[in-house]
Amino acid sequence: MIEYFQISSGNWYFLLAIAILLYFIINWIVGKFLQKNTLRKAISFVSAIFLTPAVYYVFVALFFSILFYEYHPEIKFNSTEWTENKSERHHMKKDLIESDIFIGKSKNEIVEILGIPENNIKIELDTLKNWNYYMGSEGHGMGWKFHYLDLYFEKGSVKSVKLAEFID
Repeated sequence: MIEYFQISSGNWYFLLAIAILLYFIINWIVGKFLQKNTLRKAISFVSAIFLTPAVYYVFVALFFSILFYEYHPEIKFNSTEWTENKSERHHMKKDLIESDIFIGKSKNEIVEILGIPENNIKIELDTLKNWNYYMGSEGHGMGWKFHYLDLYFEKGSVKSVKLAEFID
């Protein structure tokens, strides 16, 4: 019978506890409206049987969402904070992308604001059309998410700014 309901042998007692608890709660609620004892017990029993799997899955989903909840605050871009805290740069990602503060800036202005990119280039010899800045990592479920800021240049000034995220 356990196989029929696809209940593993490891969680049947949780389902039984939920069913018993639901039965008494529903019996109490229905008892406020129905005085007939047999009908009240039948409604409570059938309702508890049908509601138990739903309540169980809601509890499991809530448990795992609380277990893996991660809070990552968003902060405004600050050049000194950027250079001092490399691992916390990802908190500024939304402000960097939405504000467009780098659009139209030259490579020298970018170096003044953000510093030298990750690939340690020499500005005067640079011919790259894409600069990459590491923005730190954060927990992501059972792994990590790595953030990078990509600046794309055209004719010596920033044309677009994009965020690259890699999940491990």
